[in-house]
Amino acid sequence: MKSQRLLLACLPCLIVWMGCSSEKSVEVGPLQPIESRSFYMGFTPFPSDITIDAVVAAQQFAVQHGDLISHHLEQGVPWTEALSNQPYHEKLINEWNSRVEYSKGKKIFLSLNALNDGRNGLAMYRGEKDNMPLPEAFVGKALNDPDVKTAYLNFCRRAIETFKPDYFAIGIEVNELIHNAPDQWPAYKELYLFIYQELKAAYPDLPLMATVSLHNLTNKGWKDLEFQQKEIKELLESIDILGISFYPFMAGYNERPVEQLQWLREFTDKPIAISETGYLAETLTLDSYNLKIPGSQAKQLAYIETLLDAAQNDDYLFVVQFLTRDYDALWNSIQSFAPEAFKVWRDTGMEDERGVPRPALQVWDHYHNAPYKRTHTDTE
Repeated sequence: MKSQRLLLACLPCLIVWMGCSSEKSVEVGPLQPIESRSFYMGFTPFPSDITIDAVVAAQQFAVQHGDLISHHLEQGVPWTEALSNQPYHEKLINEWNSRVEYSKGKKIFLSLNALNDGRNGLAMYRGEKDNMPLPEAFVGKALNDPDVKTAYLNFCRRAIETFKPDYFAIGIEVNELIHNAPDQWPAYKELYLFIYQELKAAYPDLPLMATVSLHNLTNKGWKDLEFQQKEIKELLESIDILGISFYPFMAGYNERPVEQLQWLREFTDKPIAISETGYLAETLTLDSYNLKIPGSQAKQLAYIETLLDAAQNDDYLFVVQFLTRDYDALWNSIQSFAPEAFKVWRDTGMEDERGVPRPALQVWDHYHNAPYKRTHTDTE
């Protein structure tokens, strides 16, 4: 998940609970009729295992339960090929073409990133494999280096031409760079503004975004909070839609984070979209950090109810639930070499590891089954 990004910066801020009780059966209460919904709903087709069956199952689930597919591409950038406009590796091209094929008939939200998984420097290299070491010519280059600007612009353009997205994110969770490597933030802003201006000129009708992690943008445990918010406020001048990554449990927020969602609407009058989200349906235990965070199907249900109500009431453009199914099988395959923090998102799926639907999916589908109708004139 997140290409094995650690998020270690936010873990010490979490509340530590050392006990958890067994969960009783969870039932969804009476659902009120919904005449229509004003936002799209979708998933990122992240597989629960490294098998073909798991990949296909995630794709099929996303198609069945959403009208938007989120292609969240954080596997690195083909820096050398993009710089000289040379062909990308055939494995990358085949993956892109496959994604385009199963996304037909759906809205497409495409996200790329010039930042690495740690949100503290330049993205790794995408060649035959994901996140390979940087080519020698790009080692040590600043985020605003002319070669980085040119290569990333060419990469964005080629991705846009391939996917023909309805929404495009230039950067993912960019506020975390302010916290992790503040000295690199000015260079990143220069890169972002360059890409935004060039893409806006080339694709004037394509809504361009940056995404931020709301759990960190509001986390009072971060001493740079005011500076972080100030910088994102300024960046909003070159953002058509503010994308929100939100995992409330990562900042110790409960399953009904009404205060944070209200703060968001007060923070900006820009159109808002939930670019990725999820909530623990099982208790998370990280032995390396002596950390236990309660999760349950009831908590996940409450979060989805709260979030979708906010999306309807506050006119969000779309909501993306990141996981379709828990990735216990994937974790079992990689836990011998992967950092334990990779488990953080494991149990946030709408299905458990066996493919059994969770109660939250019933609420999700209740909204999804309502006809989409948007009468507003903001960016769609």
